[in-house]
Formats: sequence, structure tokens, C-alpha cells
Amino acid sequence: MLPEGANPERRSNGALICFCVGAGLAALGWFFGVGAVIGAALSGGDPALVVGGVFAAIGLTVLAGLGFLLMLIGGVWILIQVIADQRGEASEKRYRDVER
Repeated sequence: MLPEGANPERRSNGALICFCVGAGLAALGWFFGVGAVIGAALSGGDPALVVGGVFAAIGLTVLAGLGFLLMLIGGVWILIQVIADQRGEASEKRYRDVER
């Protein structure tokens, strides 16, 4: 008996993981960024805490931007896969005809 090819559904894992990691980074960057700004504002004027809060806010803004970029890449990747799945390759038709 010949081994079957790879499961076509496994191709979508990378795109979904990329999108979800990006969403998680963006959410964490926003959440901790707001905390860093509030911490810098409520530091009582201590220069070390203000500078630390500003650097944290800048770093977390970059993190949120990276998360947004990963979400964008993952979203485009998913869209490309959906369009590619509409081509109607023989392997895709064979997969769709399988009874569950």
C-alpha cells in the first residue's frame, strides 16, 4: 500500500500561528505599554523611574508594532491560502470527497 500525501489542512497551521502570535504580542504590548505610561506619570517625579517608564513605553510600542506586522503577514498568508485552495487541484478534490 502506498503512503498517502500530507494532510492539506496542516498547511494552514503556520499562517494561523503567525497571526495569533502577532495578536498576542500586540495585546501584550498595548497592555504593558499603558502600564508603563501610567507608571511613569505616577512616579512622583523621580528621574530614574520616568526614564525607565519612557524606555519601557518605547520598547513596548515596538513590540506592539511587531505584533501588528505579524498579524498582517499572517492575515495575508491566510488569504493567499484560501485563494490557492480555490484552484481545485486533484489532491484537494480527493480530500473534499472523503466522507467523515
